[in-house]
Amino acid sequence: MNKLAVERLNLPIDEFTLPAYEGGSIANVPATVAKLLGAPFVGLPALPEALWQPLGSGVKRVVLLTLDGFGWNLFQARQALVTAVTHKATVTHQLTSIFPSTTVAALSSLWTGFAPAQHGLAGLRLFFPEYAVSAGMLDFSPLFYKARDALVEAGLDPGTFLLRPGVGEQLAQSGIATYAFKGREIVDSVLSKMHGRGVSESIGAVTFAEMLVKLRELLDKRAGERLFVSAYWPTIDSLSHYHTWQATAVAAEINAIFHQLQTEFLDALTPAARQDTAFFIVADHGQELTPLSKQIFLADHPQLEQMLFMQPTGEPRVVYFYTRHGCQQAVIDYLNTKLGGMITAVATQDAIEAGLFGPGEVVPKVADRFGDVVAIMRDGYSLFTESERPTAHKMIGRHGGMSHAEMVVPWLGLRLDGW
Repeated sequence: MNKLAVERLNLPIDEFTLPAYEGGSIANVPATVAKLLGAPFVGLPALPEALWQPLGSGVKRVVLLTLDGFGWNLFQARQALVTAVTHKATVTHQLTSIFPSTTVAALSSLWTGFAPAQHGLAGLRLFFPEYAVSAGMLDFSPLFYKARDALVEAGLDPGTFLLRPGVGEQLAQSGIATYAFKGREIVDSVLSKMHGRGVSESIGAVTFAEMLVKLRELLDKRAGERLFVSAYWPTIDSLSHYHTWQATAVAAEINAIFHQLQTEFLDALTPAARQDTAFFIVADHGQELTPLSKQIFLADHPQLEQMLFMQPTGEPRVVYFYTRHGCQQAVIDYLNTKLGGMITAVATQDAIEAGLFGPGEVVPKVADRFGDVVAIMRDGYSLFTESERPTAHKMIGRHGGMSHAEMVVPWLGLRLDGW
């Protein structure tokens, strides 16, 4: 990142963790997988050798399990629940998420090896000037009227929307097959199609246990073959949204996940399935506690609303404001004074130049999706539009911002043939 430009942003560094795109973030994982498999890769650099070389040479197969919302804080707080698996990890380290630390952006980085500034899926809700609409990136529906996949019907092509090649496409050029495992309900979604370019097969599962069974069957069936497997499971994040990451239910879910991981996968693999196989666990992001007492509603700030020409996009923990002509600085000043201590607001161009969204040039089409002002929430605060007021109370755990809880995730690695 551009250190001088970051300093000019005047971010509360004691509260925030910056994305380590230069070699310490989840966006550096795809290049690391390629290194382990001996394949060339175009994208952000691999993680430092100390974070993958200890697994040894001769790796032919890499399995990456992404546990949505399993932040470093959860890993630390619940270590007793995961010890049975992680005590054999050769690598135990911290990585950062990307910015914004939200699932659609983070998974897109894990599936491309690029930051949001380059792949373009830069938030949960984005504005598309070409379609004259703001839309949600989970269902690709306009925000004002729910119509699933409406953007696809309007002309959005899932095969070209992400502006960088997929991991599956790059590995396929070296003769390495890629397999994707995820929940059955999302296996054929537009987002999965975007991520699955070049993937040999996408495999859906109803439960985590079923996914593990199918995964071990694949490793056995494809014994000796060079391959990459990406498996994703969302339940830690889903529960943390409604109960917070500190909840008993979340602890129970983590216990169940790691128990099944050991009994239905690690202990059950055949010697042939284990051979020359590296296994990693990572998270896309963590979560911050966002109590109802720290909810901000845009409608309660009419002076701010009057300086905007449309409803903001992004998400409650990082908001993209589109300002009326000549009002950009006034919006920044309002947010940093009237809502000081709750929000840090910066000019979008300054955030881009600092590298918050990723190193290098931002594709012009992508820059339009960041608005004019980026507002990053502090200290558990969230900001909502009036249309979100009826449902804002439903989640008391969120992510998207730059707090340590949202940004720092575990990176665990081991050799399956040494299990």
